[in-house]
Amino acid sequence: MKYGGKHLKRVALKLGYVLVEGKKHTRVYDTAGRYISTLPRGSIKSGTLKAILKQMGLTEAELRNLL
Repeated sequence: MKYGGKHLKRVALKLGYVLVEGKKHTRVYDTAGRYISTLPRGSIKSGTLKAILKQMGLTEAELRNLL
């Protein structure tokens, strides 16, 4: 399945992360204010998706379950 920024934003909110919207990207912070990752708004290539999931501490299977 192809994942986009909307999917990752939904999962980040479910996990309790704080989102800061920019013009082209969304920055993800934990509740203590530490930077976690940047999410693009459009579709996400597989290598970029793996890197973002690693930064968020998730696997692709966990991502599927949270959606």
